[in-house]
Amino acid sequence: MLSINFSELIWTIINFFLLYFLLKRFLYDPITRFMDARRERLDDALEKEREAQARVAENDEQIEQEKELRRAEAKKLIAEAAEADKSRSAEAAKAERAFDRAAMAETEERLAAESEREKAELDARAKELAAVLAQQLLHGEQDA
Repeated sequence: MLSINFSELIWTIINFFLLYFLLKRFLYDPITRFMDARRERLDDALEKEREAQARVAENDEQIEQEKELRRAEAKKLIAEAAEADKSRSAEAAKAERAFDRAAMAETEERLAAESEREKAELDARAKELAAVLAQQLLHGEQDA
């Protein structure tokens, strides 16, 4: 039959609780602390990664906005340069036309002055020719 030995039972219970206490103190608690610390480090790393991804997304958005701003500024500068070029071209054409007009006026003045000089010279020669012709007519009638 089965008999229960109380002294062995008490020593078994004492050994069980002693073993439980030692395992809990030197094995279970350190492993639990290690796992909690590891979980904390992983959570911190994940949080930092999320923050970094958010900053990257924010930076990408800012970069895209800067690109759009720069594109708009470039388009504006190109438009201004084209307008300035048109303005300079118009001014250059205007200056060229004014120069051409001045040159034409100067040429016309020179031609008019030369024409007047030629007319005066022709008038003087016409008077000489008239005098020579008159003399020849007078001399020709005297000889005849």
